[in-house]
Amino acid sequence: MDVCLKGMPDVILLDWNMPVMSGIDFLRTLRSTEGGDIPKVVFCTTENDMAHIREAMTAGANEYIMKPFDRAIIEAKFSQVEVL
Repeated sequence: MDVCLKGMPDVILLDWNMPVMSGIDFLRTLRSTEGGDIPKVVFCTTENDMAHIREAMTAGANEYIMKPFDRAIIEAKFSQVEVL
């Protein structure tokens, strides 16, 4: 979060399970921060039930990727959110 506050990135590939702050908490904090609406956020996780996907999308994720994934999947998702 500190890095984003210094200079908002264009895109964030975000994991659900992270140390210090969960991905969903990070996303909620990001979206409530000034300029936090700018980055396109692609959530990546092993959590595959609809409740997790809905929670991430409601919190402000632009897309959702299931692990494991490869370069083609990442490129496709980035294209969908108009990053590539």
